[in-house]
Amino acid sequence: MAGGGALAAHVTAPLDAPGADLFEPQPLRTFKIDVVGRDLEQLRRDDRHYVRCTVRVGEVVLRDVGVHVKGAAGSRRGFDDVPALTLNFDKFVPGQRFHGLSKLHLNNSVQDGSYLTANVCGELFRQAGVPAPRAANACLTLNGRDLGVYVIVEGFDKVFLKQYFERAKGNLYDGGFCRDITQPLEKLSGSALKEQPELKALVKAADERDLGKRWQRLQELLDVDGFISFCVLEVMCWDWDGYVLKPNNYKLYWDPDSNKITFFPHGLDQMFWEPRGPVQPEMRGLVAEALLDTPEGRQRYRARMTELLTNGVFNVAAITNRLGLYARHIRGAWVARDPHAGRNCDGQTRRICDLIAQRAAYLTKQLLPPAAKPPLFENGVARVGGWKADNEPGLAKLEQGRGPDNRNVLLISTSARAVASWRARVWLDPGRYRFEGQARTVDVAAVKDELGEGAGLRVSGAAGSRTNKLSGDSSWQKLQHEFDVAGALQEIVLVCELRASKGQVWFDLDSLRLAKLR
Repeated sequence: MAGGGALAAHVTAPLDAPGADLFEPQPLRTFKIDVVGRDLEQLRRDDRHYVRCTVRVGEVVLRDVGVHVKGAAGSRRGFDDVPALTLNFDKFVPGQRFHGLSKLHLNNSVQDGSYLTANVCGELFRQAGVPAPRAANACLTLNGRDLGVYVIVEGFDKVFLKQYFERAKGNLYDGGFCRDITQPLEKLSGSALKEQPELKALVKAADERDLGKRWQRLQELLDVDGFISFCVLEVMCWDWDGYVLKPNNYKLYWDPDSNKITFFPHGLDQMFWEPRGPVQPEMRGLVAEALLDTPEGRQRYRARMTELLTNGVFNVAAITNRLGLYARHIRGAWVARDPHAGRNCDGQTRRICDLIAQRAAYLTKQLLPPAAKPPLFENGVARVGGWKADNEPGLAKLEQGRGPDNRNVLLISTSARAVASWRARVWLDPGRYRFEGQARTVDVAAVKDELGEGAGLRVSGAAGSRTNKLSGDSSWQKLQHEFDVAGALQEIVLVCELRASKGQVWFDLDSLRLAKLR
């Protein structure tokens, strides 16, 4: 460990860390949990508060263990369904431990059919220098019901902190559901003041308009090296539901010895969904956006991502081999329950392995593109071509050809609620741009969501909803969408889309173009 309470230089959990024997690929243990009597009645009335339960794992029997249901909108299931649970072994019995751990989560993995991403992504974060909870797999029997395979994850508590910091007396916070540090956070441990001054100081530093002063102030309050690695790994693994891209699913710790804040990833169960996500997408977490707005932050972010791709951390063979070790035992547990379950398990494992390979290949292409060149701008304007249909899950009809007024068009039509688009990829230098073109609609019943409404133009990954929109019956109208490219040369995805329950839109192909504003 580094001296003075600082974060350990090598953050991979030591081999003798509490619970080390739980978090390795191995035949799956079965947790048998029983909640009875008044505790069961109380849990059914209010499943977020701890009640007492009995936990049996092999020959080990632990009584009066605290248990409650966990999970947010996507993963939350009731106690009588397939719930995710938190076990607090010393909630009612001070000092009680399970394999040296005081807290353990049993996640239902309803958002990760492979049951694998928390295991391998947590390892990647730790290898990159970011403290992250260890994870593995087990089976769960709840009040006699066999619920099958679960993901076990170590809890965020002082046992966790002591693996990475000399002392664990600082303030540990939970980011909560879609909550940035601009709002009060829940304190998990420590003696934080109600006003949470260390968080307010970080917000103030992130809001500093002078970029030079911002960079200096962030270095004083934030573990900048660790945070850059945190941002890089969230993007490399495309943790769309994490702090950088949401912000959501994170914890942070203020170390009073260094007076710096460290961010931890949490809820690593929706990973690699977009293998072609850009190297530097729109950062929606305040601290990530503020840091990457500075020239030093952008340079170090890009350099760190390149390093992790080339130094063996984000290594496809190593990751998928490790993943395969866990998968073998998961498969065995499912097949023991259903002889036909092996095919689905194998398919889920292949799916994750394929996504990881695609992600690594695409990031390499983005960081070291052999022929990445911006389009030719003549008088500040460039034509856009290479349009590809995006019609998952196939509810709309997309065609390219001749349309009204004999124009060359991209057509999208639907008779069912759908989101479909035509997309083109372009490499752009830093600057401000306007994506524009003409469109016409017939009988469009617009659907509105967080990204847009009806027919329109936008850029994939940009923050907020597009303001341009067409619905109903409209003649040819000019649409436009302005956006910024920050940092270095990067690939941008332009989108011509329809969000509607019925109707059709034509986009005039010859009018689609980019204007460089500055």
